[in-house]
Amino acid sequence: MKTISTTPALGRTILTKGILNALLGVIHIVGTFTFEPRNIAGQGTALLQRDYLMWFTATGIFILFLGLVDLVCVAALKSGARLAWRIATLDAVFTLLTGAVGVTVFGISPPLVLLLTGLAGLIALILTRKQFPAA
Repeated sequence: MKTISTTPALGRTILTKGILNALLGVIHIVGTFTFEPRNIAGQGTALLQRDYLMWFTATGIFILFLGLVDLVCVAALKSGARLAWRIATLDAVFTLLTGAVGVTVFGISPPLVLLLTGLAGLIALILTRKQFPAA
């Protein structure tokens, strides 16, 4: 029986994951200066608000980093590089964990994208594992 290469599908999945996560990271960073200060106005002290906005920005930078790592790995995954597969797998695990913690703490709305993209990326990577020979 002839096997069908799923590496192009993997590339599309990781590319989509990277774009969505990079956009979510940018929205987080931009939100620090636009909508998020209004959402927390009047809640807690000024110091607590500042610390929360710093955390919100750091989370956005981390999510942006996860998305950019995916975008860098896409070409190497399409060429069959095992190291890129390992890096993309770690990235998918961290995306999934970040989304799971976010859904647990903050509810479904924003972090669900991370949870779903991390899960989709991890499933696609696991299904194509045999196409990346061990070095």
